[in-house]
Amino acid sequence: MNKALLKWGGLILAGHLYGHPGQVEDVSTAAGGAAGLPPAEVKISEQGGYRVIEANGLPNHAMGQFPGPGCPNAVSAQSYTFRMPLFPKTNGAFTVIKQQPIGVAVNGVPIDPGTAEYWKNDRNSGWHMEAIGGGKNLGLDQSLAHVQPNGAYHYHGIPEGLLAGLSANGNQKLMGYAADGFPIYAQTAQNRSSYQLKKGSRPSGTAGPGGTYDGTYEADYEFVEGSGDLDKANGKSGVTSEYPQGTYYYVATAEFPFYPRMLKGTPDASFRRGPPGGGPGGDSQRKGAGGSGGQQGGKSGGMGQAAGGSPMQRFDKNGDGKISMEEAPPPMKANFSQHDSNGDGWIDAEEARSLPRLGQGGPKGPPPN
Repeated sequence: MNKALLKWGGLILAGHLYGHPGQVEDVSTAAGGAAGLPPAEVKISEQGGYRVIEANGLPNHAMGQFPGPGCPNAVSAQSYTFRMPLFPKTNGAFTVIKQQPIGVAVNGVPIDPGTAEYWKNDRNSGWHMEAIGGGKNLGLDQSLAHVQPNGAYHYHGIPEGLLAGLSANGNQKLMGYAADGFPIYAQTAQNRSSYQLKKGSRPSGTAGPGGTYDGTYEADYEFVEGSGDLDKANGKSGVTSEYPQGTYYYVATAEFPFYPRMLKGTPDASFRRGPPGGGPGGDSQRKGAGGSGGQQGGKSGGMGQAAGGSPMQRFDKNGDGKISMEEAPPPMKANFSQHDSNGDGWIDAEEARSLPRLGQGGPKGPPPN
C-alpha cells in the first residue's frame, strides 16, 4: 500500500492515498467551509481490495451562498463512506446511472450530474432537465455545485474551486473516482465529448415540450461517434501519470454530458441512495450516497433514508426531497391534489406536514429492504 498524509482544511489524516502503484503523494489544498460549518474532512484508504473514501461532504474551497436564489437548501455536514474496487474491470455493456452520484471527488464531495426536474414534473415523460444550460435556475455556485434538501453539497460540473488546489501530474488532474472504481480526470484539449445537440425541434403537444434542441433537456443531445475523443460514458483508455500501465478513465468536460451518465464498470452499492447503505460495513452502516442516520448536522428527508418515520422519509424513494405521484402509495395518489397545495405535481417537505404519520391511520410505508 502507498501511504500518504492527506491534508484537508487544517486536518491531517494518515491514509493510503489513491492506491496507484508506486505513487506516494502529499496533497495539500486550501481550506474551505462557511460560517457555522465544521472543517472539511476526508480520509482515503485501502481496505480489502477497495478504495474507501470517508468524508463529511464539505468542500475544501469556497462555496456559493446557500440558501440562495434557485437553491433554498442550507449546507450541512454529512457522514459518507464510499468504496470502489482498487482494480476495476470493464463490462461488455454500459450501466446507466440515474438518481444517484456517479462518483466522488478527492475532497469527498459527491459528483451527481443529474437533476430531479422534468418537463411537467413528469418523470415518465422522457424529458429530464439539465442543471447546466437548462431552462431552470438551480442555484449552482462558481464550482457548478448546489445543495440537496438534506444539506448535501454536490457537483454537477467541473469544480474550479477544487481544481485550483490540485497539482497536475503531467497535464491531467485526477479529480475523483467513479462508483465503479475508474478514475475521473479533468478535461484537457485531447479529451473532447462526442455528444452533440440534435438538429431541429423537439416534439410538442403531449409528446414533448417543443422548441429547438438547446440543451435544456438531457434528450436534447445525442452521441455522435467520432465527433470527439470520448465514448458514450465520457471515457477512454490511455496512460496517465497515476496509471503508467494504462487504464480506462472518465473525463469531466465543460460540455455535455459534463460527467458520465453511464459507467463502463460495475458501480458499488455504497453510491446508491437510501437503504441498503454502503461502505465496507454494508447494510448495517447505512452510509453512502446520503449519509447515515447519524449525520453531522444533516436534515431528514434526503438521501440515505430508512423505511419508517415521516411520510417524506417513507415515500421519497429517490431522495430528492419531494414525493412524486409515482412514489405515492395508492391512498395518497387518490388524494394527491389535496396535499399538493401549489399544484406543481410534487408534495414537498412543507406540504408533507399535512400527511398522516405512522400510527395515525394513514397509508403504510414500504417494508424495510
